[in-house]
Amino acid sequence: MVSKAHKHPDFSALSQQIDPAWIAHALAVTGKASVRRRRLPAEQVVWLVIALAMDRHQPIPEVVAHLDLVLPDAVNPEIAKSALTQARQRLGEEPLAQLFGLSALVWDERHQQGRSWRGLARYAIDGSTLRTSDTPENRQHFGAQAYASGVAASYPQLRLLTLTSLATHLVREAVFGEYAKNEMRYARDLLQAI
Repeated sequence: MVSKAHKHPDFSALSQQIDPAWIAHALAVTGKASVRRRRLPAEQVVWLVIALAMDRHQPIPEVVAHLDLVLPDAVNPEIAKSALTQARQRLGEEPLAQLFGLSALVWDERHQQGRSWRGLARYAIDGSTLRTSDTPENRQHFGAQAYASGVAASYPQLRLLTLTSLATHLVREAVFGEYAKNEMRYARDLLQAI
């Protein structure tokens, strides 16, 4: 049996919508901009994380190779898998949260034009729950559903609430948190984004 080669998603349309200045800003305000010359600078790691979200079933080295993210080095042409993992850990979540906030704001404002109702933008807040990796840290931080029998769910769960434009279906803001916290408490945080 011959296996088909994996077809990676086309990132060209997305790369045209994310201004490189947004990435630079997100890295600068979070103090994560690359100071020294690296084979995989912070800007490239941001693109790696975005690509991994879209092509999540592929190994990290394959995604890096497909997008040609590593800067060339004649002496050491290969990059260690551990270096890719370390780069993601070094980046952290803050720059991605900043980039999400900035891109969501710009895209929402751009697409709201001409779609108001009596001069008002319309939004909806919607909540859901997501399972997360079963680790002691996630169980402690997020918790899990407890059944009437007293048994806890197999996986830790988290609450997710989104502020979504009704005109465009673009997510303007999102909050994540512990499962046991009532959605209405998270909703208050989202109302401030309107």
